[in-house]
Order: sequence, then structure tokens, then C-alpha cells
Amino acid sequence: MDSLRHRTGGFLGSIWNSLLGSMARLQFHSFLLVTSLLLQTGYNCTRSPVFAASDSSSSATTPSPGPVASSPRSSPSPGNWVNVTSNLAGMTSECGNMSYVSAKPNEDLVIAGVALQGLWGSTDGGTSWHQLGGGGSAKITNRPASIIYDPARPNVFWQSGIYNSNGVYRTDNGGSVFRALGSIGHNDTVSVDFTDPNRRTLLAGGHEQRQTVYRSQDGGNTWTNVGINLPAGTAFSSYPLVIDSKTFLVGCSSSWGGGTGGIYQSNDSGTTWSSASAQGGGAQPLVASDGSIYWPSADGSMMRGTGQGSNWIWSQVVPSRTLVSVHPIELPDGRIVSLSRQRVMISSDHGVNWEPFGPQLPFTPVGISYSDSDKSFYIWQFDCGKKVLPNAIMKIWL
Repeated sequence: MDSLRHRTGGFLGSIWNSLLGSMARLQFHSFLLVTSLLLQTGYNCTRSPVFAASDSSSSATTPSPGPVASSPRSSPSPGNWVNVTSNLAGMTSECGNMSYVSAKPNEDLVIAGVALQGLWGSTDGGTSWHQLGGGGSAKITNRPASIIYDPARPNVFWQSGIYNSNGVYRTDNGGSVFRALGSIGHNDTVSVDFTDPNRRTLLAGGHEQRQTVYRSQDGGNTWTNVGINLPAGTAFSSYPLVIDSKTFLVGCSSSWGGGTGGIYQSNDSGTTWSSASAQGGGAQPLVASDGSIYWPSADGSMMRGTGQGSNWIWSQVVPSRTLVSVHPIELPDGRIVSLSRQRVMISSDHGVNWEPFGPQLPFTPVGISYSDSDKSFYIWQFDCGKKVLPNAIMKIWL
């Protein structure tokens, strides 16, 4: 009996040892498989947000993330300009047909403004365009001239435009519904006081009008022309900029129409104005992420303002005839972008030096915008015909 038990125990022991060996080999192979998968996916030791939220000791609620940018699309023709006018080509319009193009920051949305036809959005890099503003929305028929995005509220932006209808509109739901702000019209740009969480102070510049800067202190419900207080003889006061509820700047463009151009400043909400710089003021300015202001001049130069509040120092960083007078833009890495007559121009040292990017421009653009979601530049053009041009919008990948 003891001999049988010994033999049986030895037999079972060998089976047990075999099983243990198999399990060890299986665990080892599983470890290799998991390791390989993690290496292929670029694992960076960050826990899944699901687990991070479930085992957190904090009682605070994790804020919901903003819109997630899609993966950059690849160019069908690398290094070349690509036509993305798509279904907007041939659309009935008027002089100034493709008036404006703007890429929304941190979102896969590019907005095109068509005279008489309102705003159109693309969420596929310009492959197709759909109209913004649905049921219950005010109808935008102006020639879109600027769009200002609220940096703290992704669904809020303002639009300004010239001719045909109201001059300033606002949406609070990403473009589904727009409402006209007050009764002003014919406005090149709109500027908003983002230091005030209630967004009560707005400025709107008059198109090809002297001493015309409209101020609202109630979010756009009512407006007062404080531009009438600009010095006599100033040029068209098209490009206002709100610093805060007291400090305003306005660019007066002397590209045509005569008058004294440059940048003017008010420290008392527009009651009085004084000259801040004889240069600049020729187009909509850029307020960069470092707080400095880049302001083109009508002669192709550019001014840079540094400071804060009511204290600004202006210096010319670009000589005349270097750039064209368009609204500069900023890339996510802080580089500044503008246009020359033939190329996209990029500066990595605050505008001191500029390098051309990409091939020659396919036409003389009205302006330039950059989609950080799509990693590409958009340019646009119009004519005085009654239809959108077949190549009104083109893009190139950065």
C-alpha cells in the first residue's frame, strides 16, 4: 500500500510540476505579447482616464475636455497648393463674393464667409461645406470681414461684415443660431473685452469711414460712436482693438482715401484719443500669445507693440514693402505668419526676420488663416462678379 501511494504521489507530482512549468511558460509568453503591443502603440506609462478618475482620492469633478482635434489629413499633392472651394464654387453672390475665411482654434472647423450667402463651415478640410445658422437664426447677408472667437467659451464667436445687413452678429452655440447685435452696419472688424467675463465692452470699426468707431458697453445691445472724438483729419478708422473697458486702440488706414494713418489710443473709453504710432493700423492686428500686438501698415511694414493696460511701446519690426497689409496670424509654436506678394512668410523672432514658406502663391490672396487641427494654411480670393470663383479657397499643408 505504501509502495502504491509512493508511486501514485510521484506520478501526481510529475503532473503537477509539468502544469507549473506550462503555466510559467504561458505567463512568460503573455508578458512578451503585452510588452510588444505596448511598444508598438507608444505606451507612455499614463493611466487610462477611466482608471485615473475611478481611483482618485480627490472629490473634485474633472472638467470635460474641449473638442478633440482629428488626425492631420495628408495632402493629395504634397508641397503644392490645393483647391478646396468644393461646393462653394459658382455660388450666387456679388462683388467681394468669397469675403473671408477663418479656421477656428482647437477645433476641426474652417469657416468661409460668402457675400449674400452667410457663413459656411467645413469639418473635413474643405472637401465639403455646410451652411451655418439654422432655424431661428438671424440671416447674415453682409460681406463677412472678421470673426472673433471667445478664448474661454468654445461655442461663442462674433462676426462682422460690410454692406447689405447688420454689421455685427454673435452666436452662443457654435454657429447654429446667430443674433444681430444692435442696429449698426458696415463694420470691418469687431473687438471684444476678454478681460471682462461678461463680455460687455465691444468695439466695431466703420468700413471706409473716418472718425467711426462704435462702442457698446452692454454686450452689443446699444452702440455709441466714440470715433467722432478722434483727431480731425485721421484716415479710415476701420480696425479697433479693445485692451480693457477703458483702454482702446484703433488702426486708421491711409491706403486710400487720404487722411492721417497710424495707431490711436484712448485711455478713457473713447472720450479722447491721441496718436500712439504714426505707423501701423493698416489691417486687423494680431494679439499674440505673449501679449504683444503685431499691426501691419499700409506700406508693407509692421509695428510691434509691447506692454499692457494703457502702457504700450511701439517699434517697427518690418521695413516697408516687405509684406502686404493683411491680418497676421500666430502658429501654435509662437511663430508669426503673414504674406508677401508672392509667398507665405514666417517669422520665428518676433517679426525681425522672415523666411518664405512653400511655392509661389497661386493668386493674390485677401488673407491667410491656419488650421491647427488640419495643419494647413488657407488663402482666399474674390472678384466683383456675381458668383464665387472656382478656385476661391486654396490650402497648403505646413
